[in-house]
Amino acid sequence: MINILRTEFFRLKKSKLFWIFFGICCGLPLLSALLNLAMAGIIESITELPEMSDLAELLRSLNVTTTTLSGLSSLMSDAALFSLICSSVFLSKEFTDGTMRNVLLANKSRKEMFFSYLIVAIVIGVSYLTAFFAATMLFVATLFGFGDLSAGAAVSACFCSFALGIFATIFVQTCVTMFLFAVRKQWATILFPILICMFAPTIFTLIVQIISNILIVNGEIISNTTISWIPFANVTIYDAGKIDGGLIGKIALYYLLFSGIFVVSGYFTFEKADLK
Repeated sequence: MINILRTEFFRLKKSKLFWIFFGICCGLPLLSALLNLAMAGIIESITELPEMSDLAELLRSLNVTTTTLSGLSSLMSDAALFSLICSSVFLSKEFTDGTMRNVLLANKSRKEMFFSYLIVAIVIGVSYLTAFFAATMLFVATLFGFGDLSAGAAVSACFCSFALGIFATIFVQTCVTMFLFAVRKQWATILFPILICMFAPTIFTLIVQIISNILIVNGEIISNTTISWIPFANVTIYDAGKIDGGLIGKIALYYLLFSGIFVVSGYFTFEKADLK
């Protein structure tokens, strides 16, 4: 397994796609910060509200930093999306080139292959997440700050958001690995995880909205406590500026639960697959 990992990480180091996407993940927070700064300047120049007359105060009121950090928990965050595409293309090359059988003939077990690729996929995801997070701290937090949050609350916002980003990354990369070894087609390894990461949260959120509308008609309101128990939909109410330990635990639990299902499904499907 060590030899497989060494080989794959060497390939990864030489991969242009990996470094291009890595650079994009570093640059996106800077672009976002500049766009928000430009928007704040425009708002300041046209607003007549006294409380918005100071640009520094306006920047603090926009909550750009906490909003960006909250987005790390999403399955379709910028870092998650680019890591999904990179790992799908990079890891599926062994199958598309037909060299996977040669690896197995070299006395490498399917278990070693599966978990080696899973580790590489997670490393790709965590690398992109870390790059995006670091760039967010460098550019977005520097320009916009953390609003009215105390130092302790700001640290908690960073830590909890990064942790949820890790869990989201594990979900995405285990999903990629499952389809990689179950289907062994590059297009499917890219398309199906994107569809799952895109539509699963949308479907669950839509269900919550429908139920909420029905309750509103009856004079009732669905609480955030109830939403926090609904997988994927609970991510939409996560706010890095208002840390809720219970909500974070439930989001992480669902991500890990589905990740475990992906790992088991992908591994046993690959174990029974005919690679001839």
